[in-house]
Amino acid sequence: MDREAFSNPAQEYRMKTIIHGWPNECGILADAVRDFGYGGTATNPPTENGYTGNKENLAKFGRILEELNRRNMDYWIYDEQGYPSGHGGGQSLEGHPELEAKGFYMHRRMAWEPKTAIFDLDDESDRIIWAAKYPCDCSRMNTSIVLYDQMEQVAFTDTHCECSMKENEALFIFCVKSAYEGSHLTHNVSSKNRYINILDEKAVRRFLDVCYEPIVKEVPEAYKNARAVFTDEPSLQTPYIQGDEVWPYALAPWVDGLFEAFEEEYGYSLLPYLPMIFEGRSSSYTVRVHFYQLIGKLIAKNYVKQISDWCLEHGTCFSGHYLAEESLRAHVLYYGSYLEVLRASGYPGVDVLASYPDIYHQNTTRFAQMAARKNNTNGIMVELCPFINMEHFSEHPVRYAAGILSLLYLGGCRCVNSYFSSDFSAYSPEILRGYQGFMSRGQSIWLNEYTGRLGSMLDQAFHECGTFVYYALEEVQAKTRPSHCAQEASDSEADRSIFEITRSLFDRGYDYLFADRDDIVAAAGSISENQAWISGCRVENIILPAMDIIYPETWEALVRLREAGVSIWFADKLPKYRVGEKAVFAYYDFREESVLDAFTADGRYFAAIPAEQIVQKIEKQEKEFNVQADASNSLLTAKFQKDGRKIYFVVNKTEEKQEAAWQCSGKEKAEIWNPADGSIMEVEAGKSVTIDACRGLFFVF
Repeated sequence: MDREAFSNPAQEYRMKTIIHGWPNECGILADAVRDFGYGGTATNPPTENGYTGNKENLAKFGRILEELNRRNMDYWIYDEQGYPSGHGGGQSLEGHPELEAKGFYMHRRMAWEPKTAIFDLDDESDRIIWAAKYPCDCSRMNTSIVLYDQMEQVAFTDTHCECSMKENEALFIFCVKSAYEGSHLTHNVSSKNRYINILDEKAVRRFLDVCYEPIVKEVPEAYKNARAVFTDEPSLQTPYIQGDEVWPYALAPWVDGLFEAFEEEYGYSLLPYLPMIFEGRSSSYTVRVHFYQLIGKLIAKNYVKQISDWCLEHGTCFSGHYLAEESLRAHVLYYGSYLEVLRASGYPGVDVLASYPDIYHQNTTRFAQMAARKNNTNGIMVELCPFINMEHFSEHPVRYAAGILSLLYLGGCRCVNSYFSSDFSAYSPEILRGYQGFMSRGQSIWLNEYTGRLGSMLDQAFHECGTFVYYALEEVQAKTRPSHCAQEASDSEADRSIFEITRSLFDRGYDYLFADRDDIVAAAGSISENQAWISGCRVENIILPAMDIIYPETWEALVRLREAGVSIWFADKLPKYRVGEKAVFAYYDFREESVLDAFTADGRYFAAIPAEQIVQKIEKQEKEFNVQADASNSLLTAKFQKDGRKIYFVVNKTEEKQEAAWQCSGKEKAEIWNPADGSIMEVEAGKSVTIDACRGLFFVF
């Protein structure tokens, strides 16, 4: 650990300011960016007059990059005119309407007595893609149980379906249409353009052709010299985003070849079970888990990996951020499997809209941090975009930004691209009069040095944590059904439960990591001398949120981990169903005792307890390092290892400075590395240390 590097952090650890438009005297703005303490910029070709289709724009972009290179400043290439990335300022779909984002919906007819059903496609839709009818068991009051194994295909054309129906038969017709109205496209601040289908390899290739290839042609070294490419919120457009709107179509993601891809992936046809994507409860869980997992794999392959491979071929890395990172519900609705998508990226990233610590969402970085841990990348990128409650943020913007940055770095951030900008107009009032921001030159230099010291200290540091919260994606995939209106995270039991668990840990100052099925199974396979490991971390606690369905391999791994001494806690309820169980494919009247019998064989029983009690049990566990402040629950601590030394990063989450006393097993002194001023001092155990409001300190042993 280099003291000089900490005191005077290199530019690679400082923030990059996001600049979408440059003056003709671009060197003046580049000088201002450097003079204000930034490490570089994230930028793009001029977006007016045809964007990347205009050679004059590309020539100016080349001049901008030349000025940055001349000053040895890092830059990221932002890959879109506005957002979401993919539409290329309208170029991607120009002449190629077949590449537009699509969804499919279900039309249901029920016959209680024989009749002829006639369906004609409406003018909003493209074509019919499947039609079938099924007998229904209506012997029970208020039920009509579809007998999926007795499906009968019905003849249809692109626009018409007509068939005879018997008593107690259900007819399902599935149609494709554009995914546009009510989507993220029509409710953002950038544009209302129609958008490509990110499930479609050809559509994404078209995006590369109109946005990436022209830059290489005109500025050959642009990507080779870039730190990374920044993609911004590419996403499925099938979810509705505005809660007050209701639409005629409940859409599931669609791309041509989807049914064939499903059968190739899972070994059975989706067609008999297609209604399960839209209706049904426990009987439909496995089909939905498989469906949305496949959607994630297709996006990962056709959007993220295709562009990432292109970037690698041209000498750079693919990064950026995706949409609604904090919610498992959004992970499914926008990506099928967010983790699958994120892991395909060269360097994972997130967006942060919370502008001060009081409203910071504790999971903002944590899901992406899981992808970084699995990929063994050095943390994640954060797009800092103070947006929420700007009135309050504006009262103390630099203090609040430092507080947010401290929490972000504690949670896995190692690189910042920032919309929290500076008043560059002060550098050259005549040329840069339109480039105003929150910070003066002095404030900007201080915040960049603070951020740089966080990055310098934590660069390549190993994040050590023994508490894991289960990433219950299968639970949310199983319960996701297309809707006619927006679906909120608060509607998801798993999201509510995860938030309650992690917020309780966060409020009490305890660190945690997320772990998925593969992590839990790997941990069970790593057991040696009653110790288990996830990515080099010794596993002490695994907390599972409220959930009804779980992978059987996860369950069996949890049993083995419990036998090895790992504390396993289920919050509020035990799961009743397992992904892939045969009973899931048909109606099955689970009795509670039969479920418990199946899940408690050989005495392997887990009790569910309230989330609050779980955190109380963790509080009672012995800890190597303790720090106590004036105000209870004001500090958050994470442990790292680097260069053979232990580092405890302690962040004051409050708006008041705290006097904190520390104790560390077997240690009489600690070095306190202060990122606010670069100082380093020794403090004896039990002595108080001042931690300023919204700041952090490193305790180094």
